[in-house]
Amino acid sequence: MELHYAVDAKTVRLLVEKGANVNAKDIEGYTALHLAVTEKRLEIVRELIKSGANVNAEEYENKCTPLHLACMVGKVEIVKELVEAGAEIEQADKFGMTAMDYAKNSKEVTEVLKKEIDRIERLFERQSGKSSMRG
Repeated sequence: MELHYAVDAKTVRLLVEKGANVNAKDIEGYTALHLAVTEKRLEIVRELIKSGANVNAEEYENKCTPLHLACMVGKVEIVKELVEAGAEIEQADKFGMTAMDYAKNSKEVTEVLKKEIDRIERLFERQSGKSSMRG
């Protein structure tokens, strides 16, 4: 049984324990994480991330990541999980679209992404300030 067809977090955990490849791709390049995001399965998304799923995996045709898909479906909780797990907000797909572009229809999702961008910018500013202070 492939991880792509796991119906709940417990099954994901069991399959991973039995050696299932958490980052295996189907014929179109979708990972189990892509599918869980598309189906809005928050608990499965959490379990896959915990098991080491690549949050920046791209499917073959359009180079969509799980974060792109989460923004398309507008599931705020999943967007938060992916961002906290290190999903690249600025990663563009084949069309040059980023997660922020796909989040336009959801104010809540846009806010999550903006907060993360602000956090990264503050961190970068602090790092830049420290390095220039050392001289």
